[in-house]
Amino acid sequence: MTTFLYEDFAHAYVTEVGDAVRRMLTRGAEAVDLLAKATAGGGEIRAFGNGGSSAIVRSALLQLHAQAGVPVNDAMMSPATLAYTAQRDDYRTAFARSLAGGVGRVDLVVVASVSGRSANILETARLCAEHRVPVLALVGGDGTQMEPGDGMVWATGTTDQQISEDAMLTVLTLAAATALGHGTEPLPARAERHMRALAAVDADLLGAFLREATEAARDAIRNRRRIYVLCPDGGPLALVGEHFAHNLRWDAPLGVDGVQPPLVVCDPSLADMSAMYNDHPDPAHGVRHQLSSARGEDVVFLLAYDSAGRTTREAVNAAAVAGTRPFLLHRDGPSRSGAGARHLRLPRVDDFALAALVQSLAHLLCRTTRAALTADQTGVLSTDDLMARDLAPLRELSDTPSL
Repeated sequence: MTTFLYEDFAHAYVTEVGDAVRRMLTRGAEAVDLLAKATAGGGEIRAFGNGGSSAIVRSALLQLHAQAGVPVNDAMMSPATLAYTAQRDDYRTAFARSLAGGVGRVDLVVVASVSGRSANILETARLCAEHRVPVLALVGGDGTQMEPGDGMVWATGTTDQQISEDAMLTVLTLAAATALGHGTEPLPARAERHMRALAAVDADLLGAFLREATEAARDAIRNRRRIYVLCPDGGPLALVGEHFAHNLRWDAPLGVDGVQPPLVVCDPSLADMSAMYNDHPDPAHGVRHQLSSARGEDVVFLLAYDSAGRTTREAVNAAAVAGTRPFLLHRDGPSRSGAGARHLRLPRVDDFALAALVQSLAHLLCRTTRAALTADQTGVLSTDDLMARDLAPLRELSDTPSL
């Protein structure tokens, strides 16, 4: 695939995301009103999602809590608890059971589901309807899959999984910012500014970055090398980094014959992270420790707010010393480093909007990597081929009837 193909694909994809965002904005005022009432009421906001949708709703909760001290829950239980529940009971009811005990304290529940028919999301919506708790439900398609009673269904207008996820994260992030900043910039203006920022990414640099990153990811997957996706600075970028890693581990090889699950390493678990910060006050220790096990030709994706930050510089140096192929996505700081990392500097937006931009880039890479893994089978690819590589038809979803 040529650099021009990557440029054309990125332009087509970003255009589709922008169209989905603008469709959703026609009901944006309702979503802002729900979030504003919930944040002013003093009750809790809870949120749930599966897969990439989990990272999306947790980013919104982090935003509400970090910027306004809104009482929120972690959107998902710990992986250990989820697995324990799924083995002993029924994962279909896991979210609803975690909500049931304190539902009287909850002013709003946010759910995200591209299909709109994930069983555990529907069970949660049913519980909320019983207790008259408003639900803000972000779904793909036309939104007819759900009827959450006192809340609203905020539909993307497309069934494409990744375009829907990007539109969801974008509008939810911007709606939360609008709800928290009462009397400031309205939601449509925020959204247009965000879409202009995404369109302002240099097409030549983005095409070259995507081409090199795709080749590196494809080679690592084919040759059983490790792919690291790390955000040692934490915050919303760490949540989108989790989604980024999920894309490469789960989505990129989905349905591709002869490809084993990739070896993807992401940020430390809570147990590891708390131990490292307790034992080593240096915040760069964790990422240095992780990359000390990297080997030549492993691939490292680093997500950073500032390329000049000490932890980021330490991470880039550790990746270079190990002989890896490092790629750095960042907003601030110089776009070159002496350690030889491939940089892509993103527009100046706030930390939460930055995460939405990075998620779109992760989805671009996921699709181009899937295409590269199947290139021997399909021959020459076009922009239309890449746009058609929607993952939704490959999903195995429950047959739970609509509400």
